[in-house]
Parts: sequence; structure tokens; C-alpha cells
Amino acid sequence: MPSYDPVRAIQRGLAVLRAISEHGPITIVDLVKRCGLPQPTTVRLLETLVAEGYVYRQQGEAAYRVTGRTLALSRGFDSKSYLLEVAAPIVDQMHVKIGWPSNLAVFDRDAMMILYSNRASLGLSLPGRAGARIPLLATGVGLVTLAHMPEDERNAALAQVAAAGGRWDTHPRIASGLKEKLKEIQRDGHAFADEEYLEAVYQSRIWAVAVAIMTPAGKVQAALSSLVLSMAGERKRLLHTILPSLRAAAVKIGALLAAGSQ
Repeated sequence: MPSYDPVRAIQRGLAVLRAISEHGPITIVDLVKRCGLPQPTTVRLLETLVAEGYVYRQQGEAAYRVTGRTLALSRGFDSKSYLLEVAAPIVDQMHVKIGWPSNLAVFDRDAMMILYSNRASLGLSLPGRAGARIPLLATGVGLVTLAHMPEDERNAALAQVAAAGGRWDTHPRIASGLKEKLKEIQRDGHAFADEEYLEAVYQSRIWAVAVAIMTPAGKVQAALSSLVLSMAGERKRLLHTILPSLRAAAVKIGALLAAGSQ
């Protein structure tokens, strides 16, 4: 019988909790698929999370959601509260102007974390909400952040991503052309989410374009993306409206962050 590995148990428990947080309400069958764990293991971890008060079963359904107690796990996230305070009104103003919602995301160890989103206005049931962690190499916000990092920070981030072993961040197709892609993003000033990732997560119902939020000194602070319905029309035409507003919002947020730190 294999010995009990507490670190592995914690990692599995966090994977289940994260899947419920990002995709809930979610059934056990879907949890097994998303986490890649045996069903008995998934059920056992789920029962533990329910017993500890982090997860509950939705009444009348065989689906699970996180409870408000999960907020206690995010106390360290308060360091981003000023960014949220500054950015949220600007992001919402941009939404009114261009008609498309946005994600505000920050780099967090080996992924991007959504700090703020008004994506619910798309009227679609899309996974992803504040606190959700999304891939670094397959998302526009991740790629544009990576492209604007100093080389030493970028290399450290890529090492963390490789160690984490996420499906999209270790995808051979995505990783193979990364260097050239980052140069292109640096030149153009914006990045698109990977098409296969959008197909897998959103069934290609949306596409996303992102820009970096930089301080006047040239340090990347966060990334801002716009989410657009694929059926809305020609991408090139829509970008003429979206990109100038996205860039203006990013510049305004960056300037306010710099002013607030003085």
C-alpha cells in the first residue's frame, strides 16, 4: 500500500476547490473530468471540503458550489485592493463605451488571476470570475503580461509555469513558438487568446484581446482584456473600436497607480 503523501493530498484538495470555484455549480462527474482524479478520490475530497464549510451541495441538484468561507483564503489578495479600486470604475466606463465586457488580471506565481470582471453582461454562462486562475501562455492577458516583463522575471515565470505543469502552459504547440509570439506582442502592443483554448473552454463563442497595464516607468502591473462574441462581426473591424479604448483605459489605470504610489 502506497504511503500517505500530505502535500499531494493538499494539491488535490486545492484542485477540486479551484474547479468548483471557477466552474460551479458543478457535478461530481464534471469534477472528475476537470481534475483528472479517480472518482472515489474526488468524492472523498469533496466530502472533506463540505465538512470544513468551503463547499455546499446546491439544493435540489447534484451540483456543488463554494461557500463564502472561501473568501477567508484570499486575505493575502488584499495587496491588489488598490489596483481593483482604481481600475474597476475605468473598466466599467470602457464597457459602456465599447459595449463589450472585460477581465482585469494579474500575474500570480504560475498563472493569471482574474481580479475583476464584468463578463456576466455577455449574457452567457462563461467560466471565470474574480479569483479564478487562468493559463499564462494561452490567454491574451497572460501573453501580454509575459511579453512586457523584464527578461529575468519572464524566465522565472516560465520556470514556475513549467514546474506547475498545467495543460495549456505546457502544450507543445503553444510553447514552441512562444519566443516569436512575445516579440510580435511587444511590437503590436496587444495579444489574443489562443484559439484552441477558446474552443476548449468557450466553444469558440468568444475571442479576446488584451493589453498590458504599465506604469510610466515601464513596469507591467496587470493586463486588461476585452471579450467579444464571435458572431458579432469581422474581428478587424471591431478592433478599430475596441483597441483604442482598451489602450486608453490601460494607460489611465497605469498613471493612477503610479500617482497613488508616490
